[in-house]
Amino acid sequence: MKKHTGIAGLLIFALMAGLTACAGGGPADTTTAAAPDTGTAEEVTEEVAEEVAEDATDQETADETEDSLVGINQIVNGDFSNGLENWNTYLNHGGTCDFTNEDEQGKIDISAAGATDYGVQIYYDGFKLDEGGVYEFSFDIDTTLARDIEVRLQLNGGDYHAYFGQIFTIKPGVTHYSWEFTMEEETDVAPRLCFNLGTPASVTSLDPHMITIDNVSLILIDDTNVVKAEKVDLSKNVNLNQVGFLPQARKTAVIRSEGIDKTFVIKDRSGKEVYNGTLTGPVEAAYAGEMVYQADFSDFDVPGSYTVCVSNGDESYPFEIGENVYDQLLKDSFLMLYKQRCGSELPAEYAGDFAHPVCHDTEALIYGTDQYKDVSGGWHDAGDYGRYVVAGATAVADLFLTYEDFPKLWDRDDLGIPESGNGIPDILDEARYELDWMMKMQDEASGGVYHKVTCREFPEFVMPQEETEELVISAISNTATGDFAAVMTKASVLYADIDPDFAKNALKAAKKAYAYLEDHKSSPSFKNPEEILTGEYPDGQYKDEMFWAAVELYQVTGEEKYKAYFEDLLDSYVLHGFGWQGVGGYGNVAYLRMDPDLQDETYLNKIREDIGSKAETYLENSKTDGYMVDLGDNYCWGSNLSVCAYAREMMLAAANPGADAAAFEQAAYDQLSYLLGQNATGYCFVTGYGSLSPQNTHHRPSTALQKTMKGMIVGGPDGNGEDSYVKSVLADVPPAKCYADNAQSYSTNEVTIYWNSPFIYLLSAETE
Repeated sequence: MKKHTGIAGLLIFALMAGLTACAGGGPADTTTAAAPDTGTAEEVTEEVAEEVAEDATDQETADETEDSLVGINQIVNGDFSNGLENWNTYLNHGGTCDFTNEDEQGKIDISAAGATDYGVQIYYDGFKLDEGGVYEFSFDIDTTLARDIEVRLQLNGGDYHAYFGQIFTIKPGVTHYSWEFTMEEETDVAPRLCFNLGTPASVTSLDPHMITIDNVSLILIDDTNVVKAEKVDLSKNVNLNQVGFLPQARKTAVIRSEGIDKTFVIKDRSGKEVYNGTLTGPVEAAYAGEMVYQADFSDFDVPGSYTVCVSNGDESYPFEIGENVYDQLLKDSFLMLYKQRCGSELPAEYAGDFAHPVCHDTEALIYGTDQYKDVSGGWHDAGDYGRYVVAGATAVADLFLTYEDFPKLWDRDDLGIPESGNGIPDILDEARYELDWMMKMQDEASGGVYHKVTCREFPEFVMPQEETEELVISAISNTATGDFAAVMTKASVLYADIDPDFAKNALKAAKKAYAYLEDHKSSPSFKNPEEILTGEYPDGQYKDEMFWAAVELYQVTGEEKYKAYFEDLLDSYVLHGFGWQGVGGYGNVAYLRMDPDLQDETYLNKIREDIGSKAETYLENSKTDGYMVDLGDNYCWGSNLSVCAYAREMMLAAANPGADAAAFEQAAYDQLSYLLGQNATGYCFVTGYGSLSPQNTHHRPSTALQKTMKGMIVGGPDGNGEDSYVKSVLADVPPAKCYADNAQSYSTNEVTIYWNSPFIYLLSAETE
């Protein structure tokens, strides 16, 4: 077992990913790398991908290496004069402790050391180690029990290997320890300092005891041989959709270049000018800290490969215009879901480099009991291998709506999954794989649905078949039960002709789940048990889940009890949301599409008006933001989900009677351009697409194979500094630029099934 420490922060992912309201941030410097004069988009993509892989560290550390840190203690609160600021605790494998500050010292009262040396761990983030630097690392320590401990300065991600580490024996009485070491690896701007205080390998157990730490210091004492990172910035000053545009689509670019006149040109692959236009602006991009210009070349529709250029020589990455420009992107973003399958073999024929044998196929312990249950199957949720009902249900709902709304694109059976060719649309086959797992997550006796199945803690960065710890099923939750009831009801309709028996069972299970909700309205929201450290997906209320379920059930059954619930709710307010925490939007869509004989004009208008009101806000944000994005100040964890969700609200509003449909649809298309490169970071946020896309996602299979899975959309900018890497590297960056292509940055660079699914919907809407 590796000395794992980064996982402590990772559990926050599932607590927060997908939230659609937050803000924060501060200024950044951007420079421009010259674009190639010739070459296809594919050739440029490969070239830039190689540069990204080689220079990712350089481009994020260049500014950090300019000022010498010689003689400065980088452990800012090493003397504990500011309480426990910057210090944190990580507990696993049964370790428990109380970490307090007494008399400006760190006191660790260890009641159980756990089964590993890092069962109790104290760690500190927020410093850096320069390649070639000579450091002095020191601290004072006291203990009430003689024992071995380990101290480490290590990589905070990947294999968590140590740059420096020592195992030694401590005894009662304050002792000062000090070492010199040279940082022999590449500069790390966000490493981790940790004290492993769990059970060392040399013993089987430890009695309860107290350890005191003080005066922790890390000082660069010699920078003579420090390797200075060369400034490399692969972003552009002319940013646009790097994948390209359909011939008749809206086509725009955003320019942040200085010293330019208000003209732009489009050049073809040979460098010939084929179009010229006038820039508008300057327009404020407040959350990027920039004033920018905008180019609109929607009337240019000649298929080919081009760049947009401005008068000072700055130009965009290449882009395509063509009828099939999104075909492969649609396919790969869908196949990401297949490659996330759990509990079955993924053959190389379908999964390519991400093939793996059967994983997670053992029965899982129902937490708090001695009972085991088969819950194999489903999709791995995100960068880890947990499976969560609330996340999976919304991903399936997105697929269902995609199938219904864009049949020309998705009524096909040849996308390259094992079920292809069976006469059933592949999108329904893929959704069915998740639904079959969800059926196993329902408690047969009560009808309630278990919240998740995971191991007790996150795994190392290994392939899925290498996570072999015991699987544990967490408690039933109302949110999981409501989502289950809603999506199973929808499934009963869509699979009625495909598999009547499944459809019948799905509706039966949905009714039983809803009955559970009726009997458990006072149940508390889900919380992780103390020893389970995986994603929690907390949700303080379940009215939106029950609303969604009631609407779906009413339109299928016509039973008055379902109608009574959602109409009573609508008397007070309209719920919204297209993410795991807020699912009201799915219920609204279901009501809007209900048989008119079942609708009430008052509630119909109320939903339409509320959607229109919200959509107007998103439309105004898009019109007034320099990058034409609808986020406003909501650069939060999973902001790219928000982009998709707000775009969907605008698409719904476009269908309202009397709405300015063209304006809403145009703004929705701008959100796709934002996701594919027209943003302040310059990244196309979908892996493997565009010239500059994420190479170092927080995704265990990609990290384990050192090869990024294609077609995954990352979380995107998060201005709240919610992982240690971002806190260290992007502390003063404006929220729209607070994104790091680094596997350690789980708050900006993780992936999930329920971020891919709304992206699939949005891309389909702009393709069909």
